[in-house]
Amino acid sequence: MLIPARFALLLPLLCIFAPAQETTPAAASNAPALQKGRIVPAVRSAAKPEQSYALYVPTNYDPRRNWPIIYVFDPSARGGVPLELMKEAAESYGYLLAGSNNSHNGSWTVARDAAQEMWSDTHRFLSIDDRRVYFAGLSGGARVSAELARSCNCAHGVFLNSAGFLASSPSAPLPKPAFAAFLMAGMTDFNYGELVELDAQLESLGARHFLRRFDGGHEWAPAIVWQEALAWSAILEMKDNLRDRDPGVISAELARATSRLRQREDAGDLYFALGEYRGVAAAFDGLADTSALKQQLSVLAASPAVREGAKEEKAEIERQRNLEAEIFRIMEALRASRDGQVSQFAGASTPNQQLSESAAGALRASSGDQASLFADASARIARLREDSIKERRPESRRVLERSLGGILAFTVETGGQIMDQEQNRTAEVYFELGAIAHPDSTWPPLLLAKCHANLGDKKAALRDLERARENGSTIAELAEFVKANPKLAPLMDTPEFRELMAGASQ
Repeated sequence: MLIPARFALLLPLLCIFAPAQETTPAAASNAPALQKGRIVPAVRSAAKPEQSYALYVPTNYDPRRNWPIIYVFDPSARGGVPLELMKEAAESYGYLLAGSNNSHNGSWTVARDAAQEMWSDTHRFLSIDDRRVYFAGLSGGARVSAELARSCNCAHGVFLNSAGFLASSPSAPLPKPAFAAFLMAGMTDFNYGELVELDAQLESLGARHFLRRFDGGHEWAPAIVWQEALAWSAILEMKDNLRDRDPGVISAELARATSRLRQREDAGDLYFALGEYRGVAAAFDGLADTSALKQQLSVLAASPAVREGAKEEKAEIERQRNLEAEIFRIMEALRASRDGQVSQFAGASTPNQQLSESAAGALRASSGDQASLFADASARIARLREDSIKERRPESRRVLERSLGGILAFTVETGGQIMDQEQNRTAEVYFELGAIAHPDSTWPPLLLAKCHANLGDKKAALRDLERARENGSTIAELAEFVKANPKLAPLMDTPEFRELMAGASQ
């Protein structure tokens, strides 16, 4: 599972993009050989070779005309992963794709530098239409994308997957963006409510927007959603006279969109269909006859089932937040305790049977109040998991799954911040609670390995890495994680780590 970025904040952003170089891109002396129609995993920046990005160039790319480009930000610096999902749509609608291999959650400086280098390097050798620049991202990468677009005055649109805009405060009003926003929300994503509310905000502001729900969690949207997203942006480009108006393409895309809307209705998702009808009608208005769409939009808006769907969704979002709130309060109380005592809660009465020995041993010297707090938090989280497994009603189960995802996000992000402050015992507790929420996630054991290495407990760190391997970490991911952490890196020379890696390869 990816490290989420629900609670992280970025520093205020100034425009970081330099004007495009005047040199004709095709004539650049050190331009890489273009490989059209396939993803190049790592193009290294000519100016800063330590910066690289995955690149996709459509097969019909011609440098004699300018092309739209989408700069993509994955929260774990895996530039090629989203490009695999986007490449067919990029091929269909003629988009260049560049996905950073450096930008990741946790550091705005890293994200800023990666964006700057992608911008500069792609402009060095590709023919880019600066009127049609887009940013796309997942989770923390979505927040990076939104902030880049909001600050650079250079974006025609953004594709925000599983997260939205940052605000200076939770109550700060969102100004009307000067660019279009295509939002993507998994039905069990812990950030689902945020994206639903952002969609409503954008509607009230009169901004161009579209919300596409999909079956899934806090993850990149599937390829079919990207087909819809890039078709939507291509249609808007035609409206803005940034792309040649092709009646055949307009007619075909309207037919596809209408077919999808009817499938929503046939499935009984009338409330979801209402928002999508509104978005499709707005996109095609002025390009095609949308009278039938608007008529059906009026019918749906008056439907009791739609009103009931809106109430149910609002209630689901509120229930998720209520479920999370009390657990967050308990964890914050744990954090307020002095470092070195907090980790003594780990190992208390809890269904997690794989807690670290150091945490379990420390509990024996803890105060009753501290132990009670940990026991309370772990019991509540475990109960949520049990309820989610037993729940048979899809609408109730997804609320529980969103809550568990939110708890994992909170423990991973807050625990990481605490560990950066060298309060390793406190961070240890957060990661253990995250493991209770999602026992199959790789992130709690990976972060516990880093935490235990900081504490000098190599034996515990090796056990954590083994848990991460059992939860699905690949050899490459384990090796990269260990190499990237100075306190873990010495483990690579131990027989135990070599044995672990050999076992992972089988």
